[in-house]
Amino acid sequence: MEEQHIIFTQDVCHTLNEVLVEWSYDRLFVLADETTAQLCLPRLQNVLSVCNAEIITTQTDDTHKNIETLTQVWTSLSQYGATRRSLLINVGGGMVTDLGGFAASTFKRGICFVNIPTTLLAMVDASVGGKTGVNLNGLKNEVGAFCNAKQVIVDASFLQTLDHKNLCSGFAEMLKHSLIHTRE
Repeated sequence: MEEQHIIFTQDVCHTLNEVLVEWSYDRLFVLADETTAQLCLPRLQNVLSVCNAEIITTQTDDTHKNIETLTQVWTSLSQYGATRRSLLINVGGGMVTDLGGFAASTFKRGICFVNIPTTLLAMVDASVGGKTGVNLNGLKNEVGAFCNAKQVIVDASFLQTLDHKNLCSGFAEMLKHSLIHTRE
């Protein structure tokens, strides 16, 4: 599996721009759910509009992390002319990074992708480690693959968009990782 690079930044636009300048890609695509598109994509608009990025939006929440939504993402990539040299940027929580990573790793036998997690849970778990997938028959992450994002860009300022419930969910994930880190 290709090495994953995680960048911690306080200026996501500057960092994303640096990453995009480094890479050779023919078309740029962004995947976000409806909530993230409303609350977080405006922070990236300057970079994305300069790059002529195509925005693909899905419905919000984990119930939409399924084969039907995956097919919609694949169809959008195809209709917008994505090629093997295209780049997909997944902006959002775990649902988007899981779904987008799986879509990218399987479209045209794999295109490059970047994760920009916008929830604490995604920052500490879902966007890193190459875990991609969708739910099937009521089972979480039943279909998927391990495929690292080329970059994970973490900017804690996105946490300002979260409600209390989503912050607590991320904190619980952090505690879980601490508890299982070592036997002691």
